[in-house]
Amino acid sequence: MKPRVPSLITASATERPLTKKARVVGVLILAFGLIATFMLMPSAGNAQDARVAKSMATLKDQTAKLGAPKLEGSEPVGGTDAPALYFGSTKMNNNFTVVDDVAKEDGRGMAATLFVKGGDEYIRVATNIPKPDGSGRAIGTVLAGPALESIQAGKPYYGKAPILGVPYVTGYEPIKDASGTIIGVYFVGYSQSDLDARVEGRLAYARTVLGITDSEAAAWKAYGDVSRANVRSLEAAQRAMIDAERMGSAIDRMHAQTAMMQAQLDARKALLPATEALYNALTPDQQERADAVLLLLGTTSGAGSFEH
Repeated sequence: MKPRVPSLITASATERPLTKKARVVGVLILAFGLIATFMLMPSAGNAQDARVAKSMATLKDQTAKLGAPKLEGSEPVGGTDAPALYFGSTKMNNNFTVVDDVAKEDGRGMAATLFVKGGDEYIRVATNIPKPDGSGRAIGTVLAGPALESIQAGKPYYGKAPILGVPYVTGYEPIKDASGTIIGVYFVGYSQSDLDARVEGRLAYARTVLGITDSEAAAWKAYGDVSRANVRSLEAAQRAMIDAERMGSAIDRMHAQTAMMQAQLDARKALLPATEALYNALTPDQQERADAVLLLLGTTSGAGSFEH
């Protein structure tokens, strides 16, 4: 006996082309809801994102190998006068070796910066963050926002923060000289803009294809909120698995893979109530599209299903 084929595939040849197309698009787009749950993790307040914490440790280790931090003389950066920041005998102003190495080691989207304290400002003297107009590195620009307040109080800052208008998940820690005086700032972080745009774009398009009404809006919002949270909830597990595959032992890899599978299961469980509530709020026509989507999702592994 042949398995039952979903109605998406067995639709009558006389069915209107636009209806068939809408159903196909609905399948592809709504599949994002669970496919996207197998990817990334949030960072809120001062909680340390695992990827950021790892990169911060790398940046501090790389600079520590050069020697103790100090200020000595000055050197302009990006047309801005700035004290010269050294680690040992290595000057950091306009020297991008360390920040580029950290960014390269820790993957796509990662950024690293060294700031120097100049008066009441903290000036970027080495960075791989581009200027908003794409004309080069953002050296000579200054630290602003909630991270500045924390650094001025002598405290690190971990969390989301805008950098030159782009949202990042960030980590900032003060650089102190031998006397304990803050002379600069370490920064690492990765951009959320591309990911957030894809998430919101796909959810928005799915909503349009389904034709979510005002009466269904609450159920859709709950579905979207859980999907967004799940997208971010898996970055730590995924990043740990990538790191283990690259550098870990066989046991490390097994532990990381197991943790990733558990995280995927937790994400599915988290989305199930919201999906059921959304399904029950839909019209029969909308449910027919959702049936095909759920069938596809049942055989979708999800991991690695989108680039980051």
